Parts: sequence; C-alpha cells; structure tokens
Amino acid sequence: MMIFLAALTVMSLITATIVIVIVVRMLRSRGQRFKQQKMILAEGTMAQAVIQSIHQTNAQLDDQPEVLLSLAVSEPEGNVVPAEVKTVIPIISIPAFQKGNTIEVKYMTIGGERRYEVVGAYVP
Repeated sequence: MMIFLAALTVMSLITATIVIVIVVRMLRSRGQRFKQQKMILAEGTMAQAVIQSIHQTNAQLDDQPEVLLSLAVSEPEGNVVPAEVKTVIPIISIPAFQKGNTIEVKYMTIGGERRYEVVGAYVP
C-alpha cells in the first residue's frame, strides 16, 4: 500500500509539472504575440482595409471581445490583398467594425510573411 501511495504521489507531481510547463509556454507565447502586435502598430506601414466579414471568437481579453476579421487591404502600392486578422476590439468600438466598413491597419513582413494589425485594437 505504501508503494502504491508513493507511486501515486510521484505521478501527481509529474502531472502537475507538465501542466505548469504548458501554462508557462502559453503565457510566453501570448506575451510574444502582444510584443509583435505592438511593434507592427508602432513601426508598420499604414493601409486601408474594407471588412468583408467579422466573426466573434469565444475568447475575450479584459472583457473585450476577440474577433476574426476577413479584410480586403488596399496597400499604398495599389495592391488589394485579402487578409485575416484575429484581434481584440474595444467593446465601445463595435459599431465601427461592421461588414463593409473601412478601417485602418498596419502591416509588416516578419519571417517572410505579411502580418496585419488593426489600428485601434485593444492591446494590453
């Protein structure tokens, strides 16, 4: 019986350690995402985008809704490119984020991929 309890305790500690490692990695990844988002909004190239569709996700950040925006982005060079952006918008700004509305975005190429962020998005 004593060996069984010791084995159960060890398994519980291993499980708890794995959960802690996963949570720490998720928080670190989220922090890197916010850092990248802030960099794009500070240093990126400005463009106009027309909202093609908007869908709320099941996530929130500080009681602000996360949404998935499908956009038609008009870049300064004259190109119109499709883009999808997952972002958190201030709840007070919801009326501005409707299908057909034009919003401002900033973009930057990172790791060979064009990344877009919404100007006015909620960034903690």
